[in-house]
Amino acid sequence: MKETKTMRMLIETTVFALALSLVACGGDQGGKADKGDKTAAKGDAGDKAGADKGEVAAADDGAGADEAPALDPKVEKAVTIANKISADPGSTDAILGEAGMDRDSFEALIYEIARDPELSKSYAIARET
Repeated sequence: MKETKTMRMLIETTVFALALSLVACGGDQGGKADKGDKTAAKGDAGDKAGADKGEVAAADDGAGADEAPALDPKVEKAVTIANKISADPGSTDAILGEAGMDRDSFEALIYEIARDPELSKSYAIARET
């Protein structure tokens, strides 16, 4: 009986973690990410075929402007804190204290961002740069 409870708890925890990962990775957007990848591949093929470099640069500038909207204040705060923690993991509590947060409130903020696909995407893009 105890093994059944343990196994059930393990399965529930795993399913919950996978659900959070799916939301955080934008898994609910279906094939939308694939279309962007195909567009990027077509752009690369144009470069190889001898496309005018000025046109390619203009296309890149336009795409960059669309991909860099203003960050939500929650996302901006989370990214700033996460970048500081990544730079100095030993000072995590001090960094969180400066931001007026503790580990639990930072975790809650990250979960809030993970629940919203748009905020998750903004967070992921901001963390990459």
